[in-house]
Amino acid sequence: MQLEIVCIDDNEDILEVYEGFLASREEKLVTFTDPEEAIDYLYLNQKRVLMVFSDFKMPKMTGYELRSRMLPQLSDIPFALITGHMNRDMAIKAMECQICKFVDKPFKPEDLNEIIDNFAQTRKKMIMEEFEMISSFVEESTPMLEEIESLILVLEDEPGDISALNTYFRLLHTIKGTAACVGLTKVSDYTHKYEDLVNDLKNGIRAVNDTVIDVLLRGLDTLKNMYSSYQEFGKIDIDVAEAVKIFNLEHFEKENVTKVKNDVETEKKVKVAKNEEGAKQDKVSVGINTLDRSMELSGELTVLRNTLFKSTESLEQKFFGDRDVEGVRENLEDLSKVMSLLQGQITEMRKVSVEVIYRPMKRIVRDASKSLGKDIELILKGDDLRVDTIIAKILNNTLVHLVRNGVDHGVENAQERKAAGKPEQGTVILNSYQDGENIFVEIKDDGKGLDPEKLRNKAIQKGLYTEEQVSKMSDYKIFTMIFESGFSTAEKVTDISGRGVGMDMVRSSVEEIGGKILIDSKLGEGTKFLMILPVPRSVLIINSLMITSKNKRFALPLDEVAEVISLASTDEKDYHSKIHKIEGGKVLKHHNELIPILSLSNVLMKVEDEVIEKIVIVKGEGFKFGLIVDEIYDIEEIVVKKFSDQLKPIEHYLGATLIGDDEIALILNLKGIAKNNNIMNDFDENYENYFGSNQVAGEEDEYMIFSLLNGQQYAIPLDSVHRLEEFKSKSVEYSGSLSLMRYREGVLPLINPEIIGGIGSNTTDIYLEKDILNVIVVRFENKLFGLMVRNIDDIGATLNKVEEFTNDHKSILGTIFINNKNIAVLSGDYLVKNFKKRPGILKDAA
Repeated sequence: MQLEIVCIDDNEDILEVYEGFLASREEKLVTFTDPEEAIDYLYLNQKRVLMVFSDFKMPKMTGYELRSRMLPQLSDIPFALITGHMNRDMAIKAMECQICKFVDKPFKPEDLNEIIDNFAQTRKKMIMEEFEMISSFVEESTPMLEEIESLILVLEDEPGDISALNTYFRLLHTIKGTAACVGLTKVSDYTHKYEDLVNDLKNGIRAVNDTVIDVLLRGLDTLKNMYSSYQEFGKIDIDVAEAVKIFNLEHFEKENVTKVKNDVETEKKVKVAKNEEGAKQDKVSVGINTLDRSMELSGELTVLRNTLFKSTESLEQKFFGDRDVEGVRENLEDLSKVMSLLQGQITEMRKVSVEVIYRPMKRIVRDASKSLGKDIELILKGDDLRVDTIIAKILNNTLVHLVRNGVDHGVENAQERKAAGKPEQGTVILNSYQDGENIFVEIKDDGKGLDPEKLRNKAIQKGLYTEEQVSKMSDYKIFTMIFESGFSTAEKVTDISGRGVGMDMVRSSVEEIGGKILIDSKLGEGTKFLMILPVPRSVLIINSLMITSKNKRFALPLDEVAEVISLASTDEKDYHSKIHKIEGGKVLKHHNELIPILSLSNVLMKVEDEVIEKIVIVKGEGFKFGLIVDEIYDIEEIVVKKFSDQLKPIEHYLGATLIGDDEIALILNLKGIAKNNNIMNDFDENYENYFGSNQVAGEEDEYMIFSLLNGQQYAIPLDSVHRLEEFKSKSVEYSGSLSLMRYREGVLPLINPEIIGGIGSNTTDIYLEKDILNVIVVRFENKLFGLMVRNIDDIGATLNKVEEFTNDHKSILGTIFINNKNIAVLSGDYLVKNFKKRPGILKDAA
């Protein structure tokens, strides 16, 4: 809160002197030439005023008269008089008016500053203490107002819910008593009358009906306005005597008194009990910036941990079996566990319940539907989900517009619904859930739906598109027009919606955090909006595919890597059948699809590749293309270090990461590369993919392809692959007959798929005879296992499904057609469950 110094003088030139002399102070300077206006301002904003300077002689009143008008309510504010002369009578009068100081004309800057420092410090301390006290009251009791609003809506559905009434009364009683303790008499007096009404309802003297619900909500709104005034630390300009008239019994309709139920076992009662239990817990407020900084520091620790792990691995190779090195490894593993727990706790502290966000929506639907003469039920699902505060802020800003849009434009009135053969009561459904790294929020209504033809005509009428352009657009593309600024199909502007600005704000808010919003609508059946919001992480730890180009290391986010292709062994005829030049660019013919390809060295360093051997196919929202690279390495877990603000305009990179011996690898921004090279696409099928179920339909499945000693290629689903590793064979250890590796946080059992699966060699020695052991680290049931393979060949993606009827052993799930050939898919589940039952990982006795 910024404190204020008020200066009053009928001469504007003098006021400019004040502004110059006090410009360096932290307080805000407020000036007046009219003392009457100054007095009105002081009474309204007294909580912020630190000191008053006034001229002695002014046309409307003297400085004495002004000060007398301030007494007794504003006597705590130090008051200094500016005058060219002073006598004994003036001094006596000054004592009566509690004037702290006379300032001689002409005054100097140091004169004013000295008076403020000497006489206003007590006032400043008092203001700040009161501000902290009132701020604490507002902060602690604001959730009570939100709970009261929920309880009112509960009573609207269940007028006889005694549990809700008891809780309602208790909350008001708490607010009343606490407000009185901190000196907020207007809040206390107003809440006392409010409490009397609820007490009558609780005791059955009055019955809950529609009129009562309206009065309860209007009374709550007045209380919220009082809170808003106190948050700004200003005067509450509310006549309590007038405001409490709303609670007068004469406002109620006469009707028979019905007793409330004494025992209501409802889900709402359970929620109230949970709220009461939660209120008993000790709480402390922590700023988001503090949590963000804590998470950033934990990220720094993660970078150091990864570096230490790699250094320790190097030491283990040099000093195999050394106890001190093993001790360091064990300590690092313990440190890693603690760090993971710490990051999890910080992440959890940043979350809030979706229920808190949904709560105001009930009131919005009630008021809007009542205003429009509609009967609409709001159904909430997934309100037990907890989301990050960043997402909560987005939802708070966007759901209001989407829900109002559904109530106003979507759901028809009772007569229209009846004529269409629908139930007279319409529904709006809010649903939220988390799937992977995204939060999904659905807003669905069973209204009249969007009319594509009407939208097309509106777009042409507004000059956004030509008739030829809209004729070629799909319905999904047409639906997205409602997000255009100023685009609205409403026939008239109402207080609820129709200006065409809200939906534009919705889309920009969602896209600002990297999310997207999709629309599905069927004429006559309803409309569904789906917001897909990525889970924000202050420390971004991602899996990435490591590559090189012109001896420089880069990282590709693994979730955007679709496939890896090698053309090294392709003969010249096949090569030219796959690589084509079109209008100065290159495309790859692959799986009956033409995919644009870019040379990474040319994109980043303007050096064109002469030979194309290795291509990484990348795919994301709005892009799919191939990157020509020099070498492809394994998958690594990296910590993303974001660039400073000065480097943010560089769209080719997401950030950087530390690898190896403090070597830096840049993380590529594939969407930025696609955008800068004009190869972005408009994927309408994304809309179809997300609607109909929570899973994306028609999405390609990815597989890790490798070869074994028997010369055959096999595959396992890529989502089960944790890492690709190369170990020195001499580092293999044994526990009885089991082959093991010390790995990261524990022991990594090594599995020979050929022996366990019965598909090839019956010895492990051939693998161990090589200096380097290729291992695919897989995760099953939260445990890591290592599959020993001859070579890691490729990552492939396909829409085809595994043909299960082609398997001839329990270790094989079936075959899948990928990369133009059939490949057997191994059952990782079978391998890890049976690795102890057969001598598959025995080191054969000499």
